[in-house]
Amino acid sequence: MSTEYSNNENQTLLNTQYRSVRSGIFSRKRHWKNLIVLSLTFLFCFTAYGAIQNIQSSVNTSNGLGFLSLAIVYGSLMLSSLLAPTVIKYFGAKWTIVFATLCYCIYSYANFFPSYAILIPSSFLLGFSAAPLWVAQGTYLTTSAIQLSELINEVPEFVISRFNGVMFAFFQTNQIWGNILSFTILDAGTEDQKPTNVSSCGSQSCGAPIESNQPSPGKNEVQLLFCIFSVSGMLAVFLSICFLDEQPSATTRIETDTGSSLSLVLSTVRLMGNFKLFLLIPVFVYTGIEQAFIFGDFTKSYITCTQGVSAVGLVMIAFGVSDVISSLICGQLEKITGRIFLFCLGSVVHTGLLVYLYVWKPNQQAEWQLYIIAVGWGVGDAVFQTQCA
Repeated sequence: MSTEYSNNENQTLLNTQYRSVRSGIFSRKRHWKNLIVLSLTFLFCFTAYGAIQNIQSSVNTSNGLGFLSLAIVYGSLMLSSLLAPTVIKYFGAKWTIVFATLCYCIYSYANFFPSYAILIPSSFLLGFSAAPLWVAQGTYLTTSAIQLSELINEVPEFVISRFNGVMFAFFQTNQIWGNILSFTILDAGTEDQKPTNVSSCGSQSCGAPIESNQPSPGKNEVQLLFCIFSVSGMLAVFLSICFLDEQPSATTRIETDTGSSLSLVLSTVRLMGNFKLFLLIPVFVYTGIEQAFIFGDFTKSYITCTQGVSAVGLVMIAFGVSDVISSLICGQLEKITGRIFLFCLGSVVHTGLLVYLYVWKPNQQAEWQLYIIAVGWGVGDAVFQTQCA
């Protein structure tokens, strides 16, 4: 009985959404133009942020400023998730994307002057803008896909899936382009320089001040890198303002389908009564922890500590490529094996790598192992990111 009620309720919700966007106000070409603009906006925005995130704990080492910055970003992101529907309700999907990408730009500019007074407030600002950005992206993309499906008389789910595929094909490459820039520029500033003391690298770095063990890139190189990332971020803002069409129906849909933030909190609490969903909470928590480890601890304690900060870009390119390919494979493999098998696979891969990283004592000659670990971690990350969706 409860399943039948749930199905009827979902169908009613879908019908309401489809009616709200039934009148496709754009041509077919214009829908695809908006999709490409949205994809490029996210590519430019996260090319900058992704690369900054990778080197944050290695460049801003004073009193753990880089670590603290990332912790604040993801902590405030968690809080902003409850406010995202309300933000989109009042500003609409397009302008939420514009304001949020601008906040990412501010974070890039803040790294020109890395201090607690500047970087920490900008980390809060970025974190609180991140959830509205992603919810607005999903709202805009889904609304556009439904409008196009009505226009070409095709099943909406197929068009939504196609749009998501194009969007994330662009987005997932941000780890490649940003890290290529990071390696090329920082390597010029640390040429022929290697860390002189690797005794406190790897698992031994816990609680150890390793910044003295590593050569610092030149200030000019770091400034140039952040300058390029800031320009990339501003390109994202420019694209979203000038070329992304506003869709009034997206705002209407938010108004009819979402209530206040309090209603959203109460709905979330009610969902906790579902035992299967409750069991997923540790998985959701782990996905945040494992990304914090690869972007923060692994880059600083294993890559920068043994190879220098310029090597972070190259190793993380391997992680990004592995993540992209594995995400595509997992999407197809799930139809054959089911999600339980993939969750077990991802858990085994990450557990094995964590055990190895704990007992392994990295050195300056152990460069190829870093690439293998990055590729393996990308496989596990792809499993958890795709199967939790």
